[in-house]
Amino acid sequence: MGEAQRETPRESQGRQPSAADGPLPGPGRTAQAAAGVRGRPAVAAVVLAAGMATRMGGVKQVLPVDGEPMVRRVVAAALMAGLSPVWVVTGHGAAAVQAALAGMPPDVRFVYNPDYAAGQAASLKAGVRAAAGDAAALGAGARGPDETAAGPRLAAAAPQGLAVLLADQPFVQPATLRRLVDLAFEPGALAAAAAYGPGRPGPPCVLRPPLWPAVLQLTGDRGARAVLLAAGGALRVLPVSPEELGDIDGPGDLELIRRPRPR
Repeated sequence: MGEAQRETPRESQGRQPSAADGPLPGPGRTAQAAAGVRGRPAVAAVVLAAGMATRMGGVKQVLPVDGEPMVRRVVAAALMAGLSPVWVVTGHGAAAVQAALAGMPPDVRFVYNPDYAAGQAASLKAGVRAAAGDAAALGAGARGPDETAAGPRLAAAAPQGLAVLLADQPFVQPATLRRLVDLAFEPGALAAAAAYGPGRPGPPCVLRPPLWPAVLQLTGDRGARAVLLAAGGALRVLPVSPEELGDIDGPGDLELIRRPRPR
């Protein structure tokens, strides 16, 4: 797991996404299209669900939280926030993760990371490549989606931003994701992230295309924190409750996901 996950507070009391957060987009009406109608930026999502869960054992991404697989809750929150497409990066237990997401809207897509054992960076890079559509297009993304560069221009359908979520953070709310998108598109901003403390931005976060090439340079069991910190004044941070950021990391956290929570 990445560094942000290891530092996550352990007490979780999050609320399950509900109809009050907005409808799940259905076939023929993707979340991205719905967002465009509202004039919001087109932002895709990457859900990292490839980890080996060595501390938990088994495929923790599909453990039930309030009767629903953990990864399904995370994907539902992304859809309710208007993020589309939602790329789910699979690896360890890929078949179980895909089965847990059966029946989701067509803008939920999968990318398999064969190097999942190498750490979180490999999954993050797989998600960025999938969202960009073509890694070669990152040459244009480094200069901004509307500029010409030596490489090919980003396709018109390419997202203007990418939200990164963790499959083992099942309490993150759609409203938090929408707020992160808003912050990432403020004047002068290139990224927005949840605040885990001073100098500790982490997931969920939103990265704009100029930062994607830096993500592709990450190695090992590292998330996007180094990229977020390197953004300097172009990073916006959002205070989020420790309960909402709680992750399910090891056997000691099982009691947290069994605990009744208000809806």
